[in-house]
Amino acid sequence: MTIGRDLFWWSMLFHYAYLGVILWSVVFPTKRIWPPLQKWSWKYIVVWGLFLAAFGSDLFFVLGDESNMLPVGSERYALGLPLVLVGLLFLGWGAYTLGAARSLGRAGEFVMAGPYKLTRNPQYLGDILLFLGLMVIANSFRAFAGFALLILALLLMPLAEEPWLEEMYGDAYRAYRASTPRFF
Repeated sequence: MTIGRDLFWWSMLFHYAYLGVILWSVVFPTKRIWPPLQKWSWKYIVVWGLFLAAFGSDLFFVLGDESNMLPVGSERYALGLPLVLVGLLFLGWGAYTLGAARSLGRAGEFVMAGPYKLTRNPQYLGDILLFLGLMVIANSFRAFAGFALLILALLLMPLAEEPWLEEMYGDAYRAYRASTPRFF
């Protein structure tokens, strides 16, 4: 199918560009793009535009590109659905606790409550579990490739955020970082 193949290459372009933005922010913390801090800044538009393009194409492949990559049939729903549900739980709980603006990468109060007592990155952990579940459910190489790159970006994002958090919150963040795991 040419549409699927063409969309896959565009999708990979969006994924690698998104990953590049996160890597840039890790390598050059004084010139970071993530977190964007201000709504509708060029950084905000670039980061969220690339993420939405990458994630949207992955959803397209989840819904319409079954390639039977895994040697399972309907069992994949029993394997993937619990991951999706737990991922959505952590994602929602983290977003609710942190608030919408800060969930999108903007500055605000330092939060150590709710799921942030268990992990410094409950929303990233939730996204990772969600994406793993969707990878299993989709049973598609194209969805697998895209979600794998998004998961890699999510694993790197705290490395871009932590220097900024230390700058913003100082000793309070250093103590929190010492007592709370990055993911689990």
